[in-house]
Amino acid sequence: MRINHNISAQLANVSLKKSETNISLSLEKLSSGYKITKAADDSAGMAISNKMRTQIRALDQASRNAEDGNSMIQTADGALSEVHSILQRIRELSVQAANETYSINDRNSVQEEMDQLMDEIDRVAKTTEFNGRTMLDGSASRTITSSNDSVLAISTSMSVTAGEYVFEVDTTAKSAIVPYGAITYEIPTTEKSHITINNESVDIEPTDTDDSILQKITTLCDKMSIQVEGGPGSGNISLRTNTAGSKQRISVMCEGQDKETVFNGSDALINLGENLTTATYKADGNYVTISDINGFEMQVELPTAIDDDDTRPVDVEGKEVKLKVYNAGYLDIQIGANEHQNLSIDFPEVTCQTLGLRDSNGTNRINVCTSAGATNALDVLDFAIDKVSAARSSLGAFQNRMDSTIASLNIASENMTDSMSRIMDTDMASEMTRYTQLDVLKQASTSMLSQANNRPQQIMSLLQGM
Repeated sequence: MRINHNISAQLANVSLKKSETNISLSLEKLSSGYKITKAADDSAGMAISNKMRTQIRALDQASRNAEDGNSMIQTADGALSEVHSILQRIRELSVQAANETYSINDRNSVQEEMDQLMDEIDRVAKTTEFNGRTMLDGSASRTITSSNDSVLAISTSMSVTAGEYVFEVDTTAKSAIVPYGAITYEIPTTEKSHITINNESVDIEPTDTDDSILQKITTLCDKMSIQVEGGPGSGNISLRTNTAGSKQRISVMCEGQDKETVFNGSDALINLGENLTTATYKADGNYVTISDINGFEMQVELPTAIDDDDTRPVDVEGKEVKLKVYNAGYLDIQIGANEHQNLSIDFPEVTCQTLGLRDSNGTNRINVCTSAGATNALDVLDFAIDKVSAARSSLGAFQNRMDSTIASLNIASENMTDSMSRIMDTDMASEMTRYTQLDVLKQASTSMLSQANNRPQQIMSLLQGM
């Protein structure tokens, strides 16, 4: 028996310290709910769980991104719905104006309403925004450029792969032109005479002068979007439609003629290059649509006839034009947790120019002040309505895809959270069982240490016997 070194007490104390350390660790896990509270608990598990936590947070943010994308699509679709309604109204007015029961003044009133409605389409395209980002003005649509400044690349579908596409311009569209000398008249001395332009009569009174006759013709032609050239006097007047194309026509019948003379415009002609051999094109004036199978579609506008105020060069006939299509310009929605996991959405431009209602100079391509013009406008409007319908259909498909994306991201986040929980979270029932065991061991160690500390007292009984 020894006094200076109580080995039994030391052994009991070591066991007590171990029990206290273990019970502290158990209490930390029970109070925090985490099985790994520091790297020393499980270094590999800590590394794995941190990567999982990063991925989970990224997945949750990607889900929110997709929801924002859905809201953006809904905003654009709402604007396109209004454009759809406007186009339906313009078409209704065109059908109304095609009826011969209306005078040119009645049709001019209809045209004025249509002009306002087309201005509204442009306004909607320029002002439709989501969080300050415009969507329908072409800033969020696919990028396409032209090698010739005179040829405007309007739009391309998402089915067109990135690359270079070549075609050659044979001829640009021509306006309907009434040459000098075709409009002749004599100022009557008694009864009035007539000049008929597009079935609309210009009355020539005995009191008229060459200047007043020119003014009457100009007033009538302004309503029909026809430009008057030349000066006063019989045979000194020429007419030209402001818009080019085969649908443009001017009919003229002067006093004393048995029948009217019709002057027609012509559409553009192009030759498609080697990489467009299976494609076809449709020209409406200088507005050319190149299409192929599987939704391939490209739209360009060739320059109009030479005007004094036209700043674009028109030396394109016989020239090769290269259209460069890029995989850029889209609006990208980050719908994944990692790099390049994004969805590119094409928000098409829906201005009057891209819908074929106006050319790049702002000139109306539809005019309903004549019955023939109103009838021709129906075809142009059908194209515009189909284009808006296709755009809405495409955005609807993106929205449905986004809904699936959101569901998939939420499921992935849920499953990864479950996996991380198995690594990081404390099994409370198991840990409580362990804590109870450690608590009992601590109490036992404390009791045994007390017993070990009392053992040196037994030496006193030996000393007392001396």
